[in-house]
Amino acid sequence: MRAQLKAEVGLGWTIANHVQRGIATGRTKLTHRNSDGQRSSVMLDIPFQKANSRKLLNRVAAIAEQMNQTPTLSLAEATNANADLIENNTSSSPAIGWSAIKTKFLKTKAGLRSNTLKDLTLRIDRTIKALESKPIPRSGVSALERYKELFFLGPNGEESGPNAQLQVGGLGRKRNLGDAAAFLNFAVDRCGLPPRYRPPDAKRIRELVGQPAQHHQARLTPALLPEQFTALLDALQEAGKNDLYLAVGLVGYLGLRPAELAVLSVDKGVAQVSCIKRNANTMDKQQPPRVVAPLEIDGRGNEGERLLAAYADGTMRLPKALRNQIKRVIDPKHPNPTNTFQVVGAEFAQQLNRFCYWKGLVEAQPELSPYALRHGFAWRATFGANRMAVRAAAKLLGHDVATHHRHYGGWINQEETLKEVERFNNQINH
Repeated sequence: MRAQLKAEVGLGWTIANHVQRGIATGRTKLTHRNSDGQRSSVMLDIPFQKANSRKLLNRVAAIAEQMNQTPTLSLAEATNANADLIENNTSSSPAIGWSAIKTKFLKTKAGLRSNTLKDLTLRIDRTIKALESKPIPRSGVSALERYKELFFLGPNGEESGPNAQLQVGGLGRKRNLGDAAAFLNFAVDRCGLPPRYRPPDAKRIRELVGQPAQHHQARLTPALLPEQFTALLDALQEAGKNDLYLAVGLVGYLGLRPAELAVLSVDKGVAQVSCIKRNANTMDKQQPPRVVAPLEIDGRGNEGERLLAAYADGTMRLPKALRNQIKRVIDPKHPNPTNTFQVVGAEFAQQLNRFCYWKGLVEAQPELSPYALRHGFAWRATFGANRMAVRAAAKLLGHDVATHHRHYGGWINQEETLKEVERFNNQINH
């Protein structure tokens, strides 16, 4: 508690269990040392107990704020002036205009896509709810701790499992706290709030996110292996679903995000896709188109190249419902336009999830999702019989090498590792 008091209020403030005639009374003694080294103490009406940590921290923060605003106040006068502040929120100082800060903050994010902005707005609203909950947090540290209590944990404090709102160690927690921290930094840097509202350091945020109970290896999204992919393509052809066969083939052979079907173009035999990702890191940058190319599978007669050519010359077309969703994004004159590419990915997933053969694959391997087609491309590039340089694979997939290793480096198991050693050694001239 003392370390947290120093972090939230600053130097010169200490609290302790009051001792009288060598016996701890259980009452809280607050001591303040001013810039001249003079000390003064008062007794607080909150018992010195671990369960009261947050109340005590908030109370001291309120007293410190009162003395900063009115330097002529003594410690006793500031304590009396704040006697009912925590419970009744009757501070004489005006309330912080969090809604106004929110409006200013969101104006700086105007370039985000609608769904991304919607998610960001939800997280800022949650941050404000945490800041305005009682007892009122008096610092960025306590605000994010309250955020966790309100929006991560289950009704009985569950960190994980079906009752938890956001699973411990999950990406959801990381994104929520990241946006909350950005909002608090904005409030301090751009709106003049006291520095105590800054969020905690990265180490403390990692503690609030927590460590997942499940091992990272078990959480990796599986790839659709070459034999699974080609069997799916054969099943689509046998069922006469040539339009879905084209869509699945393009995503799997080119390693596309399903939504990138909306921005796939071919010019003089070279395929490329425009950038559809628009987040805080990319919204201020002009992203050039990404060149894509099929990674073929042995024995399929350059199927990827043939599908790309058929798409380019129009002899094969994507499913009608998928084309309509693409028009909603691309054509501003569409009667029901949208500015999010997610509708394209959602339609692709719906079409695939309705196909009986795919349903069978998912029943046998529940972790599969339509993104497994893109991951299959990454698997062939990284671990397949004809693997390629990681930097080239990452370029084709549209991310950097570090991201590639983070997502796909964990796929290799002990058996595959030993096979790689054997393959390497067999190529050495002994």
